Amino acid sequence: MERLPTWVFLFILSIIIIAAGIDQVPEEARDGRAKYCLATSIISLLFSFFFIAANLVDRLGAVVVGNVVENAISMIVVALWTIAIAFIQNPKNDVATSINALGQETIIYANLYFFSWLNFFGALYLFGNVLRDNLIYNPKFSQWILLFASSIVLTATSTSLHDDICDNAGEVPCGRLKYALAVGICGILFAIISIFATMFGFMGRYLEIGTSFLCSAFYFFGVVVLTSSSGPATTLGNMYFSVWAGTFLSFMLLLSILFPNTDANQQQQTRTQHEVDEQI
Repeated sequence: MERLPTWVFLFILSIIIIAAGIDQVPEEARDGRAKYCLATSIISLLFSFFFIAANLVDRLGAVVVGNVVENAISMIVVALWTIAIAFIQNPKNDVATSINALGQETIIYANLYFFSWLNFFGALYLFGNVLRDNLIYNPKFSQWILLFASSIVLTATSTSLHDDICDNAGEVPCGRLKYALAVGICGILFAIISIFATMFGFMGRYLEIGTSFLCSAFYFFGVVVLTSSSGPATTLGNMYFSVWAGTFLSFMLLLSILFPNTDANQQQQTRTQHEVDEQI
């Protein structure tokens, strides 16, 4: 039942995305990418409805909830949304965002922009929680998954906007954009190391401190450099939100190491719950 709110969250968001997609892209103008995004939203809606029902019907839940079935379905949802979000959020496609004359990213359809991101990160959070709970991973596993996604977004956006910003916005924003790319790549590498270290059981305290501290430092200076008046992320867009999301997540990870008591209690409760479930 603990993942039921997340499935409900995805169900509601999928309805909004379907409505926004139909509204933004009329049927006669839908290409293969638009049809894929619409199909992804419908599939996400159906899967969410199925697991909402499974959490409410004990006999069905005993078969599909908290096992390899939920693992597989949550992974499929994440995989589908990873591709869909690349189509929706690419400013060159002029679907949710576009690039203005100054090379800045601007939001052109807020519903599609915000709710598609919420759906993507909700799917990622769900996937991380399913793996964490079913395979008894570190409680911070979901946060590393989200940090990995934020770094992917920052890297992809920096690459996509490079030519427009460097051609139109001047040397200072162009130089800072290169730092954004470096922050995104470092975030991806540190998150991958931590994810696999957690999965294979060799996430030691020093490794966790090192990766969390470095991510916090890179993202902190990323916010300072990118969102200041001379930076490329002064307007609301993918770069702005991804650098702030990465900063928030990396500092949350660092704080959980500096103040570990709450995290340790949560991990112990998870292990105890699994032991009780196995005995039942």
